[in-house]
This record gives sequence, C-alpha cells and structure tokens, in this order.
Amino acid sequence: MSVDASDVATGSVLFQTVEGIDRLICLCCKKLDSHQRHYSTIEKEMLFLVLSVRVFNVYFGSSAIKVYTDHNPLTFLQCMAPHNQQLLRSSLEIQQYNLEILHHSGKDNLLPDLLCCTPD
Repeated sequence: MSVDASDVATGSVLFQTVEGIDRLICLCCKKLDSHQRHYSTIEKEMLFLVLSVRVFNVYFGSSAIKVYTDHNPLTFLQCMAPHNQQLLRSSLEIQQYNLEILHHSGKDNLLPDLLCCTPD
C-alpha cells in the first residue's frame, strides 16, 4: 500500500507485488474538508493512513502489509508515544494491523501523489 497527502486531498493505492511487478488492486482518494486542511502534514498523512486501512482491511491477510509513504516522520510513529492526542489515537488504531511503514522517496510515490492533487 502507498499513501500520500497534499494540502487539499489525500490518496492511497493498494497493490500486490507478483513476480517483481506491482499489480494494482484498489485506489482511494478523499478531498480534505476545511478543518482537515489546517492539520499539520503528519496529521494529514496519518489521517489518510487510518482511512486507507479502514477501506483496504478486507484485502489484508495474515502477512505484514508494507505501507510506503514519502513522509519520513510517519515511519517513527509506531515506535514512539506521540504527545499529540489525535496522532496517539490514530497510532493506537493502526496497531491492530500488521503494518510495516516504510519511507519511499517522493519521486517513487507517483500514483498516490497524482490521486491527491485534485483542484479545489
């Protein structure tokens, strides 16, 4: 799975790697409301990670799910206790899934980046 957020929208892609080729399974995008647009970058990324997991969890098996993000601080949320209450609640919610959050450079995160660049 790959996630990304911009100032106006968020996007995620669920894919499965078969024989070294990423096969697209599902796409998800959401336009941010006026309150969500004021969130910090990490809050936007975490918000949509949680929403994506809620949507895509029917496809999850028992193996670890790799989540790629171009926002590196998101990779540290599973090993620290955030002081921000919203991040703490989101972090607790995603702990029930077997997620491995990995950093992916922005130039390699193209499809979710395209999904989250919707005009106003």
